[in-house]
Amino acid sequence: MMIKAAILGVAALAATITAVPAAAVVTTFANFSAGAGGANVYWLNAGNNSNATFFTTAANNTTAPAARGVSFTFLQNAFNSIGPVNALWSLNGSVTNTVATAGGGIITQSNIAGTFSFISTSAITLGSTTYLAGSNLLSGTFNNSRISGSRGGTSAGFNGSTPTSSITYTSDFLNFATGSNYDFAISLSQINPGLNTNPTSGTPTRALRTFRAVATGQFSSDPAPTAIIPEPQIWAMLVIGFGLVGVQVRRRANRALVAA
Repeated sequence: MMIKAAILGVAALAATITAVPAAAVVTTFANFSAGAGGANVYWLNAGNNSNATFFTTAANNTTAPAARGVSFTFLQNAFNSIGPVNALWSLNGSVTNTVATAGGGIITQSNIAGTFSFISTSAITLGSTTYLAGSNLLSGTFNNSRISGSRGGTSAGFNGSTPTSSITYTSDFLNFATGSNYDFAISLSQINPGLNTNPTSGTPTRALRTFRAVATGQFSSDPAPTAIIPEPQIWAMLVIGFGLVGVQVRRRANRALVAA
């Protein structure tokens, strides 16, 4: 009776635990670091008004949108064999009719929308499959993202998170589940001139003023994306699986014969 009661108690506890919804687990699945050459992004408020553009540049002194070399890394175990990948990063964003806000020494520019992409610059071999240069490591769209940092400071964060932001991700290497929640966190350092708006004190009347910065960042998802397994590897896994099933069947048959 005591054993039966203990079993019932464990079963009741298990039922209670499974009835509690699982907490959301946000997984950082990729990151990137800046290459050589200094500032790789440019915030341009040409008319010093409430409109601005935000984009990558080919060099730290150019003023036209262009792709920039970075080091991109997938963080899932399935990609351990390839390590960091040389990539061209393109960012094209803008803000329209949106004045920055200020409070407690912090400036925030909201309503930034745009696109980004990380494209491989050389072939990548994963298992028995080779992806050619020009493969889409990660691309995305975003809106209602924001830049926030200390007024006059040389560092800030460029962030977006669903559902506040609308973010989509695509990749030749990852599958993203329908209805996933996404985040990105890009650090801006060496901001020059320091993060500011017009006027430089008091209540802002414009979008952020023009600046350059060095950007590095990371990308997250809930649930975690899954690695796309190239077709030859899928067949290899199926063959191994069928082989294991066959081994188990033969073992059971042998045991049955011995028992008889």
